[in-house]
Amino acid sequence: MRKGTFIFWSLFVAAAAVRIGMSFTRSLPDAGACLMHVDFGTGTVAEDPERKDSGQVFVVAAEKIFVMPQDLCAHDILIRIKTKLYPRFAYGDRIVFTGKLLAPRNFSSDSGRVFDYQGYLAKDDVFYEMKSAVAVMATSSGKFSLPSSLFTIKRRFVAHLERALGEPHAALAAGLVVGEKSALGKDLLDDFRIVGLIHVVVLSGFNITIVGIALRRLLSRLPRVWGIAVGGIGIMLFGILVGGGATVVRSCFMAGIALVADLIRRDYSVHRALAFAALIMLIQNPFILLHDPSFQLSFLATVGLLLLAGPVESKLGWIPDAFGMRGTVASCLATQIFVSPFILYMMGQISLIGILVNIIVLPFIPATMLLVFLTGALGFVSYPLSLAAGWGAHLLLQYELFTVTHFARLPFAAMHIPPFSGWYVGAFYILFCAAYLFRGKPRSLFENSARSRTSSDY
Repeated sequence: MRKGTFIFWSLFVAAAAVRIGMSFTRSLPDAGACLMHVDFGTGTVAEDPERKDSGQVFVVAAEKIFVMPQDLCAHDILIRIKTKLYPRFAYGDRIVFTGKLLAPRNFSSDSGRVFDYQGYLAKDDVFYEMKSAVAVMATSSGKFSLPSSLFTIKRRFVAHLERALGEPHAALAAGLVVGEKSALGKDLLDDFRIVGLIHVVVLSGFNITIVGIALRRLLSRLPRVWGIAVGGIGIMLFGILVGGGATVVRSCFMAGIALVADLIRRDYSVHRALAFAALIMLIQNPFILLHDPSFQLSFLATVGLLLLAGPVESKLGWIPDAFGMRGTVASCLATQIFVSPFILYMMGQISLIGILVNIIVLPFIPATMLLVFLTGALGFVSYPLSLAAGWGAHLLLQYELFTVTHFARLPFAAMHIPPFSGWYVGAFYILFCAAYLFRGKPRSLFENSARSRTSSDY
């Protein structure tokens, strides 16, 4: 390794290590006498609300909070609020809210595993919540805001899907294209988890890859520099529009690195792009390392894809390569092998038919996303045109929903195991990395093909 390269990586690794070390000394913002009392306050909606049948959930940047009637007890804190479905709020709205301020509590799943709910919220500087708040709008966001404008476009896009496709097809369509999975409902989401397809409705790197490839092809007739620039802006805007979760940020960042490499005519290393993306994300928010399952799973799945997809594909010569079937099987096997220990530790459930369901569903996802996009986009122009595209989208969505719901009913679809120590998971990854390093790290087939991609598949 050259001296300049060594210094470059050393600086970023050191910065990430310092940020992680500093995260353990963070102090809890004081809520004063507000805690466990019925309070009222004013603030601004700080994220795009998540809407469900039971209500809407969002984070409020509370400016002032008063214990009833008018004693100021806290200011400038973030609060997670759950309130009724109406009136509906949007990012940037100023609201007045009333409710009992509580400290979040960790909770246990049916399998006995404890979810670190406190840490999950704390990673975003949210330390308090109101579970049954009453909120009213003080003033709507009147000023121009890029996130607010993009969220408005997303809501109208989803409304067009609901009008043209109906439920639950519109809910699956919104999950595929813009990551809106809340309308699917708990039972259907559980079915997607059982068959190992939950990654397609939470907007994983697989979806981002399809978007990136579509952008590149759409802009291929532009001059090279203009095509790269417009593609980069498009990926950035799409990341903001869908909420910018850890998986989305990681995928978009890696896609951005690929575009920069293409711009300056340098080779694109997926391994280095993944490492650089992870370091930048940890420097920006070190709490995701321990408290964000989305970041953890996204990182592990991508590592598994990079390290194992090539060797696994080389052993699958008996599978035909038509329609990319061999690559799909290799990718599914690679990610399943690598993330299974962590998934079992976190959730106690792993799909036994996930590879089969992924093989028969994933090839149809790009066409589904294209038709869903046309359905929602044409809704801005004409409902009949939107409905025409929706017929094709509805057919593919029906196939995917039918496959998921029927395979999820199989008695052997998933395996459940009781809680176990995280040390076993750590030992698995340590032994795996040691074995991989010992064998000399030959370049995988995936690494060669990844140079031409805009981001990793997961």
